[in-house]
Amino acid sequence: MFNLYEIYTCHPETGERGWDIEFVIALSQKDVATFPYFDCVIMKDGTFSTCKLSAANSGYPMTDAVKQLLGAA
Repeated sequence: MFNLYEIYTCHPETGERGWDIEFVIALSQKDVATFPYFDCVIMKDGTFSTCKLSAANSGYPMTDAVKQLLGAA
């Protein structure tokens, strides 16, 4: 359910693609595409399964959908 994706982001001002790499917790590849300044997925690095505590305490940024499920939005 909670997956860790490695993604490229776009530059927030210029829109330059591949500007930075982020690790993001998302529900799916479609969900990770909603992350601010998302460019593309590099790879799916792993999963937290359904363990909300592990996902919440991971320290990784999350999509809004994950935040809602964790009650953090």
